[in-house]
Amino acid sequence: MNLEHEFEEFMKAYQDMVYTTALRLVANEAEAQDISQDVFLKAFERFEELNGSPTAGGWLRTVAKNLSL
Repeated sequence: MNLEHEFEEFMKAYQDMVYTTALRLVANEAEAQDISQDVFLKAFERFEELNGSPTAGGWLRTVAKNLSL
């Protein structure tokens, strides 16, 4: 499986959690979408570390919270 496909599957697994975390904090759908995009850009930069990591969800949630605040 190539890196692009692996990251796409990673995003699909976590996109709802990242979006709802941001939406709960900013209460604005467009802003939550922008934050989610930023979270996954950061995740792509660190994908080798995050891929398959049991702490990936926590890392993503923390980044979403930090960007939302």
